[in-house]
Amino acid sequence: MDPYATTFQEEPISSDQSKLTLATILGRLLISMIAWAVHVLVAAGLLLVFVKTVPMSMEFADLQDLDLAPITELVYHISIFFVNYSYLLGIWLLLFDLPTAVAVCYLPRRYQWVTWIWFTSFILLAFMLVVFAAVGVCLPFVDVTTKLS
Repeated sequence: MDPYATTFQEEPISSDQSKLTLATILGRLLISMIAWAVHVLVAAGLLLVFVKTVPMSMEFADLQDLDLAPITELVYHISIFFVNYSYLLGIWLLLFDLPTAVAVCYLPRRYQWVTWIWFTSFILLAFMLVVFAAVGVCLPFVDVTTKLS
Protein backbone atom coordinates (compact mmCIF):
# COMPACT_ATOMS: atom_id res chain seq x y z
CA MET A 1 0.00 0.00 0.00
CA ASP A 2 1.38 3.35 -1.06
CA PRO A 3 0.63 6.15 1.45
CA TYR A 4 1.15 8.81 -1.22
CA ALA A 5 -1.16 7.27 -3.80
CA THR A 6 -4.29 9.19 -4.68
CA THR A 7 -7.49 8.10 -6.30
CA PHE A 8 -7.14 10.50 -9.20
CA GLN A 9 -4.23 11.10 -11.53
CA GLU A 10 -2.48 14.46 -11.38
CA GLU A 11 -0.07 15.58 -14.01
CA PRO A 12 2.90 17.15 -12.30
CA ILE A 13 3.62 20.70 -13.38
CA SER A 14 7.27 21.05 -14.28
CA SER A 15 9.16 24.18 -13.44
CA ASP A 16 9.31 25.00 -17.16
CA GLN A 17 5.53 24.92 -17.51
CA SER A 18 4.65 27.08 -14.52
CA LYS A 19 1.76 29.44 -15.06
CA LEU A 20 2.55 33.08 -15.60
CA THR A 21 0.27 35.19 -13.47
CA LEU A 22 0.19 38.96 -13.48
CA ALA A 23 2.14 39.00 -10.21
CA THR A 24 4.81 36.72 -11.70
CA ILE A 25 5.11 38.87 -14.82
CA LEU A 26 5.38 42.08 -12.79
CA GLY A 27 7.88 40.47 -10.41
CA ARG A 28 10.08 39.31 -13.25
CA LEU A 29 9.81 42.73 -14.87
CA LEU A 30 10.90 44.37 -11.61
CA ILE A 31 13.84 41.98 -11.31
CA SER A 32 14.91 42.68 -14.89
CA MET A 33 14.67 46.44 -14.32
CA ILE A 34 16.83 46.16 -11.19
CA ALA A 35 19.41 44.08 -13.10
CA TRP A 36 19.39 46.57 -15.96
CA ALA A 37 19.74 49.46 -13.50
CA VAL A 38 22.85 47.76 -12.10
CA HIS A 39 24.25 47.60 -15.64
CA VAL A 40 23.45 51.29 -16.16
CA LEU A 41 25.21 52.20 -12.90
CA VAL A 42 28.24 50.13 -13.88
CA ALA A 43 28.31 51.85 -17.29
CA ALA A 44 28.06 55.25 -15.59
CA GLY A 45 31.00 54.37 -13.35
CA LEU A 46 32.98 53.22 -16.35
CA LEU A 47 32.22 56.48 -18.13
CA LEU A 48 33.21 58.44 -15.04
CA VAL A 49 36.59 56.75 -14.99
CA PHE A 50 37.32 57.04 -18.70
CA VAL A 51 35.73 60.44 -19.39
CA LYS A 52 36.73 62.37 -16.26
CA THR A 53 39.56 60.68 -14.35
CA VAL A 54 41.82 59.41 -17.15
CA PRO A 55 41.82 62.74 -19.06
CA MET A 56 42.99 64.49 -15.87
CA SER A 57 45.93 62.09 -15.77
CA MET A 58 46.50 62.74 -19.46
CA GLU A 59 46.74 66.48 -18.83
CA PHE A 60 49.17 65.88 -15.97
CA ALA A 61 51.37 63.69 -18.17
CA ASP A 62 51.34 66.32 -20.91
CA LEU A 63 52.31 69.07 -18.47
CA GLN A 64 55.17 67.02 -17.02
CA ASP A 65 56.34 65.91 -20.49
CA LEU A 66 56.68 62.29 -19.40
CA ASP A 67 57.71 59.29 -21.45
CA LEU A 68 54.62 57.12 -21.31
CA ALA A 69 54.51 53.35 -21.08
CA PRO A 70 52.60 51.55 -23.84
CA ILE A 71 49.87 50.52 -21.41
CA THR A 72 49.38 54.16 -20.42
CA GLU A 73 49.15 55.25 -24.03
CA LEU A 74 46.60 52.49 -24.67
CA VAL A 75 44.53 53.64 -21.68
CA TYR A 76 44.65 57.19 -23.00
CA HIS A 77 43.48 56.03 -26.44
CA ILE A 78 40.63 54.06 -24.86
CA SER A 79 39.73 57.17 -22.88
CA ILE A 80 39.67 59.29 -26.05
CA PHE A 81 37.42 56.65 -27.63
CA PHE A 82 35.04 56.83 -24.65
CA VAL A 83 35.02 60.64 -24.76
CA ASN A 84 34.21 60.72 -28.47
CA TYR A 85 31.78 57.78 -28.61
CA SER A 86 30.21 57.56 -25.16
CA TYR A 87 26.75 57.84 -26.68
CA LEU A 88 27.24 54.39 -28.24
CA LEU A 89 27.29 52.86 -24.77
CA GLY A 90 23.94 54.48 -24.01
CA ILE A 91 22.48 53.28 -27.30
CA TRP A 92 23.76 49.77 -26.61
CA LEU A 93 22.23 49.82 -23.12
CA LEU A 94 18.84 50.83 -24.51
CA LEU A 95 18.68 48.75 -27.69
CA PHE A 96 20.41 45.55 -26.62
CA ASP A 97 20.85 45.35 -22.87
CA LEU A 98 17.32 46.38 -21.84
CA PRO A 99 15.53 43.81 -24.04
CA THR A 100 18.05 41.19 -22.93
CA ALA A 101 17.31 42.04 -19.29
CA VAL A 102 13.64 41.34 -19.86
CA ALA A 103 14.21 38.25 -22.00
CA VAL A 104 16.52 36.40 -19.62
CA CYS A 105 13.91 36.57 -16.85
CA TYR A 106 11.63 34.34 -18.92
CA LEU A 107 14.16 31.63 -19.68
CA PRO A 108 13.37 28.15 -18.33
CA ARG A 109 15.18 27.06 -15.19
CA ARG A 110 17.55 24.80 -17.10
CA TYR A 111 18.89 27.91 -18.90
CA GLN A 112 19.29 29.98 -15.73
CA TRP A 113 23.06 29.95 -16.26
CA VAL A 114 22.56 32.25 -19.30
CA THR A 115 21.05 34.85 -16.99
CA TRP A 116 24.04 34.73 -14.66
CA ILE A 117 26.49 34.94 -17.54
CA TRP A 118 24.65 37.94 -19.00
CA PHE A 119 24.49 39.74 -15.66
CA THR A 120 28.03 39.11 -14.47
CA SER A 121 29.87 39.41 -17.79
CA PHE A 122 29.13 43.13 -18.13
CA ILE A 123 30.20 43.80 -14.55
CA LEU A 124 33.34 41.69 -14.96
CA LEU A 125 34.28 43.44 -18.21
CA ALA A 126 33.83 46.86 -16.61
CA PHE A 127 35.89 45.80 -13.59
CA MET A 128 38.71 44.58 -15.82
CA LEU A 129 38.67 47.86 -17.79
CA VAL A 130 38.83 49.90 -14.60
CA VAL A 131 41.74 47.84 -13.26
CA PHE A 132 43.51 48.23 -16.60
CA ALA A 133 42.90 51.98 -16.46
CA ALA A 134 44.14 52.17 -12.87
CA VAL A 135 47.41 50.49 -13.81
CA GLY A 136 47.85 52.68 -16.87
CA VAL A 137 47.06 55.90 -15.00
CA CYS A 138 49.35 55.10 -12.06
CA LEU A 139 52.45 54.50 -14.16
CA PRO A 140 53.09 58.19 -15.01
CA PHE A 141 52.90 59.03 -11.29
CA VAL A 142 55.45 56.29 -10.56
CA ASP A 143 57.68 57.83 -13.23
CA VAL A 144 57.38 61.26 -11.61
CA THR A 145 58.20 59.93 -8.12
CA THR A 146 61.25 58.02 -9.33
CA LYS A 147 62.58 61.15 -11.06
CA LEU A 148 62.29 63.05 -7.78
CA SER A 149 64.65 60.75 -5.92
